[in-house]
Amino acid sequence: MKPTEYKIVTIPQFLEMILHNPCVNWVYRGQSDISWPLLPKAGRLEYFLEATDIWKEQGQSSSDLGRFDFWRHNAVAFCEHLPQNEFECLAFAQHYGLATRLLDWTNNPLVALFFAVEEHSDADGAVFCYYQENVIMPDKAILGRIPVVALYKPRPFDRRILAQSGVFTYHPEPKIPLEAKPLLDQENKFSSDGLDLVIIRLDAKMKPICQRKLNEIGINRKTLFPDLEGLSEFVNWETRYLAKLKD
Repeated sequence: MKPTEYKIVTIPQFLEMILHNPCVNWVYRGQSDISWPLLPKAGRLEYFLEATDIWKEQGQSSSDLGRFDFWRHNAVAFCEHLPQNEFECLAFAQHYGLATRLLDWTNNPLVALFFAVEEHSDADGAVFCYYQENVIMPDKAILGRIPVVALYKPRPFDRRILAQSGVFTYHPEPKIPLEAKPLLDQENKFSSDGLDLVIIRLDAKMKPICQRKLNEIGINRKTLFPDLEGLSEFVNWETRYLAKLKD
């Protein structure tokens, strides 16, 4: 199904749309190019490998969990306190760049807006709004045996996850992009046609303005990435911005 799509040109418009959402259980994802599919990194062409016979016997459609096991086995040499829970460790691996079957989302729509406007000034960005009733209980669920897309809300084991209000969707078949489906609970309807996926399109021309306005209310690289790397990237952005004002 094709998701509902709205187009906004100002931050107040964006906030008004979000505030009219009657349900708090929606999550948000910002992408700087609206054409990119909602696909976890493990499902992308350069990272996806068909499952071996051993993995197929265990119900896996790809070898990404095998890659995660290899990462986990070797990560103990680099991290003194590796998470023991499988799902938390998978999120930890995702955080450090491993191609996994997790897709990043946030509970904070302004954080999603930031990522939608931060890069690719020549392409329309998007904030994807998604509702998912299936929630993973990490102490009860078994990694690799969840047959449907589900929401995973990790503990804030890292400052970035805490600052970004980070959550994930878990994709049992990472090569299949997330698509809109009818909502089971019509009381939680956000889109006019009752689908669980809504797209808010942001015109490429408004990206620099939105980024400046978000910075004014404290949504920037320094606050979302509370470490030296985030500080450095923020100072670099601020330098470029000030240089443009002098032109």
